[in-house]
Amino acid sequence: MQRKALLVGLAITVLTTVATLTVSIVPSFSESQPSEAKPNQVTFFCREVFDQASNSRIPATVAWIPERQIHVRFIGWKSEYFERNGWTPQKRCATVTEKFQQFYSQGRLNYLTYGTVNGYPVICAPANPEETCNSNNQLFTLKSGSNPQIVFQNLIDITKGASSDMILQNSGKQTYLSVQALFKKAPLVTLN
Repeated sequence: MQRKALLVGLAITVLTTVATLTVSIVPSFSESQPSEAKPNQVTFFCREVFDQASNSRIPATVAWIPERQIHVRFIGWKSEYFERNGWTPQKRCATVTEKFQQFYSQGRLNYLTYGTVNGYPVICAPANPEETCNSNNQLFTLKSGSNPQIVFQNLIDITKGASSDMILQNSGKQTYLSVQALFKKAPLVTLN
C-alpha cells in the first residue's frame, strides 16, 4: 500500500512539474508582448486587436515592418467554422502566423495567391508567379465551399489605402499579390 501511495505521489509531482514547465516555457496567447519585434527585421505576431465589425477583440496576424516603423494587420481570425476540429481562432492565428514567419525567414514569402490543395480552397505563398498552391506553400485553409478568389481580393483590398497602384502579377488567369506591397501599404494597427 505504501508503494502505491509513493508511486501516486511521484506521478503527481512529475505531472505538476511538467505543467509548471509548460506554462513557463510556452506563454499563453494573451501573455505575448509586442516587444518581440526585431527592430531591423520583419517579424510576424499573433495579437488580439479590436474588430469594429464584431465590436470585440479578436486574434490577428500582425507584422512589424521596420522600414515603416509600424505594425500592420494581415489577417483577423474570428471564424468559428474550424473549431469543431479543434482549430480555435487563436490556434489558427498562432499556426498561420508561425508559417508567415517561417516562410519569410526562408526567403519564400514573396507572393500571395489562392488555389486548391487536397480539394480545399487555400491561400498560399508561392515563391514566384509560375508556382501554384501546394502543400509546401499553403498558408491556411478556407472554409469548405468558400471562394478563395474573394478572400484573396480582401487581402488585395487592405493594400489599397491611399493609393490604388497595386503590385500584382498575372500568370494566365491567376493573380499574385506582392508581399512587399502589403508591407508598404497595409494600414497601421495599434497594439495595446
